[in-house]
Amino acid sequence: MNFDLLLSNPLAYLKIYLSSDNFNLEEQARAVGNLIVIAWTIYILDWGIGKGALAWSLGIRPRTVGGLLGIPVAPFLHGLSKTKDGEPDNSHIVGNTIAFAILGLFIALQGLRLFYVVTIGIVLISSFGTWLFGREGSIHAGASGVTYGYTGFLLVYGFISRNPLAIFLGALAFLINLRRGWSISGVLPTDAGISWEMHLFGFLGGILMAYLITYVTLSCCSP
Repeated sequence: MNFDLLLSNPLAYLKIYLSSDNFNLEEQARAVGNLIVIAWTIYILDWGIGKGALAWSLGIRPRTVGGLLGIPVAPFLHGLSKTKDGEPDNSHIVGNTIAFAILGLFIALQGLRLFYVVTIGIVLISSFGTWLFGREGSIHAGASGVTYGYTGFLLVYGFISRNPLAIFLGALAFLINLRRGWSISGVLPTDAGISWEMHLFGFLGGILMAYLITYVTLSCCSP
């Protein structure tokens, strides 16, 4: 890693980093799968041992010093709830897993390094935006901010980069969103029990990353 270039010209460093991307399908799928495994491992341990303590203590608490700890980890945490029979209700993490697997793979297919950069960018933007503007006294956790970010990225990136694969995958993501009912209305404050803030800033973060990646790869930057 060229730390001097990273510190002096981060956009040029990013351009070089993305220019030598990895398009190995097995590694792309494994990268998406590894993040899913991490989220499920934390969820199972939290349910079996912590009884929800991790999601409660490390979730994003807006405008609190302790809430800053949740910025990098909140997307891997999922709150615990139970069915009427007292059994674990896994619908939250299952829904996020399906969306993350499909949309994440669509991005990874365009480059493994691209997937890492986009994911990190969305996590930071969605989490920090939620910390800065989230409801007072609320706790935010879950991967839905990332999946909304993936949606925003896929819907925009193909059109502004004019990359045929990105256009195709963006259109496919749009159709899947319609088919599965992953509504963009989730970015609006329609349900107090849903972190619409993470959805909103995740979606905006995905769009921002689409413009950033396009600018870096097509318009700038000299080392």
